[in-house]
Order: sequence, then C-alpha cells, then structure tokens
Amino acid sequence: MGKIKTGAYNPLPVAPMVLVGATVSGKPNYMAVGFVNGVNIKPAIVYVSLNKRHHTPTGIIENGTFSINIPSADYVIETDYCGLVSGKNVDKSNIFTTFYGELGSAPMIEEFPITCECRYTGQKVEFDMDTVYFGEVMQVYINEEVLGADGKIDVLKVNPIYFSGLENRYRALGEDLGPGWHIGKQYTPKQGTAEAEPRGPKYQCSIVERCAQPALTIRSRVAPAELAATIGQSAATVFLFARDNGSTPSGALFVAYHGFDGQGLDIEIGFPFMPGIEGRGNIHLSEIPGGKAASYRHVGSYEKLPEVRTALEQWLSINGYVVCGATYEIYLNDPQTTAPEKLETEILYPLLPGS
Repeated sequence: MGKIKTGAYNPLPVAPMVLVGATVSGKPNYMAVGFVNGVNIKPAIVYVSLNKRHHTPTGIIENGTFSINIPSADYVIETDYCGLVSGKNVDKSNIFTTFYGELGSAPMIEEFPITCECRYTGQKVEFDMDTVYFGEVMQVYINEEVLGADGKIDVLKVNPIYFSGLENRYRALGEDLGPGWHIGKQYTPKQGTAEAEPRGPKYQCSIVERCAQPALTIRSRVAPAELAATIGQSAATVFLFARDNGSTPSGALFVAYHGFDGQGLDIEIGFPFMPGIEGRGNIHLSEIPGGKAASYRHVGSYEKLPEVRTALEQWLSINGYVVCGATYEIYLNDPQTTAPEKLETEILYPLLPGS
C-alpha cells in the first residue's frame, strides 16, 4: 500500500463533542471541548484538555469540580456558540437550564441527554498551548427518554455530536457495525497465497482504464471552510480565461485533492481541455492522469463526499489497490440547477500500475 506524508497533526477522524461546565465567579460557564475521554474504569477517571487562555480552568481550580455535558445533535448550534465566545466576555449561564448534583458546584445542563459531575483530582499535565485536567466521575445523570427497553442507554436516542477536525465538520452517529470487543471473533486468517475475493463496505469502486486529459487548473492551499468559495472562484477564473482565448472545456469541472496538513487542503481546481491548450500566470497546464484508475459515481449531496471518499479508500486498501497521486472529484452536473439529492460526482483514484 502506498503512503503519503502529510505532516504532523492530530489524525483522529472524529472526537466526541461536549460542553465542559464550571462555576466561575459564582456563575455557571460552559465551553465546547473536543479533547475529552476516559483514562480509567475503576475509579472512573476522565480528562479534558483546555487551552490556557480559556475562562473555564479558573473555575476548575477554584472549586475542584467540573462537569461534562454530552449534547444531542439538536443542540449543535448552541454547542458551537459556546466554543465561539468566551465566558470572560459573554454570560453563558442563561443559554441552558442549569442544575447541580451531589458536589454542589459543578453546573450541568438539564437539556442534554447525558451529563456527569467530576471531582478534579488535582492532577494535570502542562503543554505549551493546553493543560490536561483529570477528574473522577462522581455521578452520571441520564434523561429517561434516551433509555432503551432494557433500561440501558440507547446511543441512537442520545444522537451525540462528533467533531471531525480533518474536515472541520460536525457529524452525527453513523451505521451500526457490530458489537464491540466481539465482532473481531469473525476474523478469518488469510490462507496461503491465493488471492482473496474483494470485500469491503457498501461503497465499491469500478476499475477502469482512462486516457490522460490535458487540463487548465489553479492550485491553492485553503482552509476546509473556504473550500466551496475557492472552487467557485477558481472555476470562474479558468473558464473565463479559456473563453477569452477561444477555448471551451472538453469535460466537467473537477477538484484534485493532493493532501491535507491539518490546517489547509492542497487542491487543484480546473477543467479538462483538448490538446494544445496553454496556461498563463497562476492558471497552469496540468493533466488528469491516464491509465488504471478506480472510479465511483456518487449521487447525492456534496456534503456526503468526504464520508464516501473515506469508505472508498477503505475498500481500496482492503482489496490491495494502491492509490497513486491525487484524488479527483469530477462534478457532472450544475449545483445551481440540480437538486442536492440528484447531484452526480465521479470520484476517481489513479492507481499504481500492477496493484
């Protein structure tokens, strides 16, 4: 399998999104946190990683308590808002209904399906930017409506929010893949050297042979939030340049994804043209590579594309195909005149010969 170096950053695809609560200057304050998890079962120890500039650590140190509040997707706007504004400047105590538990000083959110109050253990780890605080969970509070018939928490009813830092997107819970610490019993070791039948998730590529296509493109490094605007601006620039020089595209708009360094996407945006086209300035003569490629036609919203690409890449890896170079998204119809559920996108992976 081919590997591409993309730099040092946190590569975890998703993290649970919570609001950490603390009493600061006598008022409940809540801040959005993605770096949170458990580190021990008995006693139940969790950690939260908070930037040193934040308002909340003051309350944790002063009171020796904090809370972890797990929102449902219904509260994604309020949750994100609590990460956009600081309690130093904005009173966030009236956004939710606050209640207190056994510790008496860890504010919790009535509307959220799962909350817990934690006693700060006094343990912390200092980094240049963040400080990691450890807390012992003293009590967990569950809204009755998220319990299943067996009296246990039904995660689908909780509908928690996950943050994908790789995409800068919030996502909800996906499909059920099977029971934890159990499904692996179905694993069958590979036998001999015979080629196994292709297997993988519901998204599967077709393996095709393609001819190389000349293209005019603009290459950019952009933040994920700026992607859509950059595609529109670059596409218009390339199209108008070609028109002014007497040429028209020979195919649909495409974006080539060359990599992601944790902050910016390295992308190439353009159109294919007939041979003989030339670029100028930041409009470069490029090429959609020919040869063996894996192709998948996605029908549906563009917002689904990152998830589809991830599933396709799993399928390619499982079945022994090695991607060689950038991933291409080719947009086969116009989003301005086509309903989101009817948009068609070809996802193309050039493959290493012989894979």
